[in-house]
Amino acid sequence: MKRLLTQLLLVVAVLLCAACDTISSPEGTTLTGVVKCDGEAISGVAVTDGEQIVYTNERGEYNIASTKPYGLVYITIPSGYKPAMKDSVRPNFWAKTVEAIDVKERHDFELKKVDDSTFSVLMFSDTHFCNDPKRNDVKHFKELVMPAINRAAAETPHSIFSVNLGDITWDRFWYATGLSIESVPQHLADNGFPMPFYCVNGNHDYDPSVPATDNPNINAIKRYVDTFGPTFYSMNRGGVHFVMLDNIVYKNEVKENQKTAKGVAGSRNYDLYVDEMQLAWLAKDLQGVEKTTPVVVCMHAPLFTYNADGEQVSGFKDDKANALVELVKEFESVRFFTGHSHRTMSFVHPEYPNIVEYNVTSVGGDLWTTPGKCGLNIGEDGADAGFYLCTFKNGKFSKRWYSVERGSEYPFRAYDMNEVAKVYKQSKELQYLCKLQKNQIDYSRPKYKNYVYVNCWIWEDGCTLTATENGKRLKVEKSADSDPLAAKVIFAKPNIFETKKESKKTNRLSRAANMFRFKASSATAPVVITLTTPDGESYTQTFNRPTPLPVE
Repeated sequence: MKRLLTQLLLVVAVLLCAACDTISSPEGTTLTGVVKCDGEAISGVAVTDGEQIVYTNERGEYNIASTKPYGLVYITIPSGYKPAMKDSVRPNFWAKTVEAIDVKERHDFELKKVDDSTFSVLMFSDTHFCNDPKRNDVKHFKELVMPAINRAAAETPHSIFSVNLGDITWDRFWYATGLSIESVPQHLADNGFPMPFYCVNGNHDYDPSVPATDNPNINAIKRYVDTFGPTFYSMNRGGVHFVMLDNIVYKNEVKENQKTAKGVAGSRNYDLYVDEMQLAWLAKDLQGVEKTTPVVVCMHAPLFTYNADGEQVSGFKDDKANALVELVKEFESVRFFTGHSHRTMSFVHPEYPNIVEYNVTSVGGDLWTTPGKCGLNIGEDGADAGFYLCTFKNGKFSKRWYSVERGSEYPFRAYDMNEVAKVYKQSKELQYLCKLQKNQIDYSRPKYKNYVYVNCWIWEDGCTLTATENGKRLKVEKSADSDPLAAKVIFAKPNIFETKKESKKTNRLSRAANMFRFKASSATAPVVITLTTPDGESYTQTFNRPTPLPVE
């Protein structure tokens, strides 16, 4: 009898627990669930299907009458919390829907408390994982990039996460080498990636086998979504509102005489803008954000870029950037972080100085090609491959640059132009390049004698660069000249003589956005170069001369 009574009590307890766990949903609800932390309900958490946004009630419950437009449901992580993890790298803030659009399904989310009054975020981009033996990307990522990331993490005493700004993979190799978007979580785990990995998609993260006739902008991104979740979402950390957007409109059209790789259906072309559906969602998302809240927008392609004449222009198709700017312009502080260009640049919006952009180079530099040519991993502008470690302390922002090989030593490279001239005189490829491209400078000319050039890739408003020789201040001037190291190891390829006409793209890329120069008194005089940033960081290098150009 006693045993039977015990069993009955257990059954009642189970039924009561089930009743307590039941969510009362209005008619028509198709997505429901609860958001908790250590078993306690969290109210006011935004939950979305990518179209509608609702907020959890006092019991932590949400209900959405959704058509499940993106096959996902996900939350906006509130400040003071972090999500549980799907595995060692992927945060668990999203779930794929599994039922038909008119069938109700439940997805719960578990958060953990975190002190994020001070936190850091590692902003990096364009890893282009491809497992190409010619580029050795897997080896270089393990031996060059991961030590820098681990060093940055070890130097950060508070909470830290990362945001990859897109082109995580290289679509052209998905079917050739087997390293596709699905491979990335395990690839990162195998390398001991030390922090949560948030991301946005780039143009190389689409499935290239989806033809232009099969709605590739939707269907080609499905494998990314299955792996990393939504292509647009938001989260809060330490009173900062982060927004992740997808500004790639993928087309994959077949073009005449195009060269294709294994499994590639088209030219992998695309337009650059944020579509109307995302903008409509973003307008709703930002309604719940105070105008004094710092806003950080992450997306793959830059909001701004430079044209071949060195002018700041829109990076979006036509004037489509305006709609995005309209949604954020009234916030006191808006910072965009972008990738795609494989260059390091910063921009201030010409009409709204509260909007600033940091365009972050690829950690693979020029698609992992330069380490074997000059012993350095650099991008097309000559900047070191690297990333920003951004820190927010009670909402206040600062950042520090890390080169993948030199750490945080100094974010510039100095060139002894007397030594550069020797390389230019001896290189037929460089001579041909300078004749072919108007923005490539022939540094073998006598007028560059005794000059020192400094490529200061993290330059932004508020930076200062000084140079002294024997304590005497030298006149430093900004120039839009080409980077000699990038010219030698990236643009002056051995087959350049096959190129018979000027390339608009090469002309645009040839201008180093932040090149400076000054003239020394002699060919052997050492100079002291000091860069000071608006974040209060100071970098000083004693540049001994002569110093040869670091080429093979």
